[in-house]
Amino acid sequence: MGGKITVKSLQERFGRPATLIEVGKGPPSPNPAASWFGRVNLRLPHESWPIDAAGPMLPIVQLNLRDAPYVPPSLSDLDVLAVFFGRGVLPTDTPNGDGWLVRAYPNVGALCTLEESEDARRAVSEMSGAGRPIRPYPISYRILARDFPDWPDVDIDIPDRISDNWEDHFGAARGCKLGGWPNLLQAEISWAPYNEHPANPEFVLQIDAVPKANWTCLADTVCYIGRGTGGARDVWAFDWQCD
Repeated sequence: MGGKITVKSLQERFGRPATLIEVGKGPPSPNPAASWFGRVNLRLPHESWPIDAAGPMLPIVQLNLRDAPYVPPSLSDLDVLAVFFGRGVLPTDTPNGDGWLVRAYPNVGALCTLEESEDARRAVSEMSGAGRPIRPYPISYRILARDFPDWPDVDIDIPDRISDNWEDHFGAARGCKLGGWPNLLQAEISWAPYNEHPANPEFVLQIDAVPKANWTCLADTVCYIGRGTGGARDVWAFDWQCD
């Protein structure tokens, strides 16, 4: 990085756009392809309600990426993203479908309605991380022109006069969002033991607690979704951190 390192030069270097996912701030849409927290309406014809070892999974988000003001380049080939979590303890280093599930759809026109089975209805109406049923809310989007990294994600030498006051000028936005930087509660994300995930995932989605929807998972926990890069774009990765 040439020239004098200043707050402004670092903001220009590290700033990334993001789409903030706002839950329950607008009216629900009758369109089954609309974005929701706590509800997933769509599937491919051959798909059914997802089940893992703990039983029917919980619907966390359905995101219509066509409506988002900003979509990370690594998701630009997709129309809809759906995320489910299992009902057990959040997993660590498990593959897609084991304790968590990402379904990615490139063509919303190819999708049909996902009907809850009786077991799924019972699971959804039981316990979320908050100890109460998850309440579905419509999602609206808001652009964040520049999101900045938390200190563990900084990979260059920074003068002490800036690094000692990093949080005064920088830091990743909390909440649910597409793109930007992950809001770190511990250290940088490690997508696999020793950060050796073969798909070299790129962070694309953050899912935070949404108390109004009765989704807290664990106290002060943030979940991260990554998508594989290069020839591994069909691979998804999951990690989480708590404070």
